[in-house]
Amino acid sequence: MNTQHELPPITLATNDYNRLLFTATMRQKHNPRTPDFLLAELRRAEVCHPAVLPEDVVSTNCRVIYRIDDEPKSRAHLLVHPEDLIWTGAEISVTTPLGTALLGLRIGDHMSFVEDDGQVHEVFVEGIGLRFLDDGRMLTHIPGGITWAGGKWKT
Repeated sequence: MNTQHELPPITLATNDYNRLLFTATMRQKHNPRTPDFLLAELRRAEVCHPAVLPEDVVSTNCRVIYRIDDEPKSRAHLLVHPEDLIWTGAEISVTTPLGTALLGLRIGDHMSFVEDDGQVHEVFVEGIGLRFLDDGRMLTHIPGGITWAGGKWKT
């Protein structure tokens, strides 16, 4: 189990890493404090090709099921890049403190994060649902489940 001082390992696909590094760098020009947490997470991430990203890792364009602190009920949202945010009730921007904390974690991992108002929370990843590829194709990442890739079903 992780303590407050130990950060869980995170894994990112190269496309997420590159796009988020660009986003954080651009935001840093406007407000140097804004992307600090995101940049720190990018620095410590293990980066891999999108095709080999483990199925149990949270990435952008995937539905993540999580719990914050000791909440009795789980939440489920699509983790997206800020430019792709359409439905604020159903999506979380990866540049928010919660979104950055979720990025790259595996099912079962937990991590602390600090909200903009200074409150410290801990997020627990309980599951991953649908994953959408950047070109709009959908890929279902449920360990041991069925996947949809390139117009054909795979088991």
